Amino acid sequence: MKKARSNGYNREIYEFKGGERMGTQNSAVPVKIKLKSAIQHPGQETDKYELEINGTIVEKLGNRYLRYEEEQNRERIKTMIKLDPDDALVMRTGAVQMRLPLELNGKRVGTYANGPLAMDLLIETKALSIKNKRTAGEFYVQYDMHSEQALLGSYQLTIHYSEGTL
Repeated sequence: MKKARSNGYNREIYEFKGGERMGTQNSAVPVKIKLKSAIQHPGQETDKYELEINGTIVEKLGNRYLRYEEEQNRERIKTMIKLDPDDALVMRTGAVQMRLPLELNGKRVGTYANGPLAMDLLIETKALSIKNKRTAGEFYVQYDMHSEQALLGSYQLTIHYSEGTL
């Protein structure tokens, strides 16, 4: 396989030896996203959150990423999810800075920052499922989040996405 430059900003085309085009590094496909989350903090009732929003699926260096941007309290938050069943990752930037590495039945160290507050997290992934089809897919994760040996909460996140816009 070889790389070749193409017209456009930061785009590379990956080719087989015979010149057959495999895809572009930064090609983004518009998708409709339906997100549902449930958060159970210790001693409290479950908070549920639903969101329908436009986003993109990006294929980069053999990995697939779901991206979307939302507004909370008049502040923008960009979210990027690496859709890999063995090494998933949720990253948020903007008003909230968060890095959640996810590994089925594993424990991984993540981070969270909001203004002056910053902390390390321990993410214990209980369930992780990723279904990718050509024009649609589903991302599901269930995890516990700990900080300094204390359980902060149990989380469930389900995202359905399909090609197109709302």
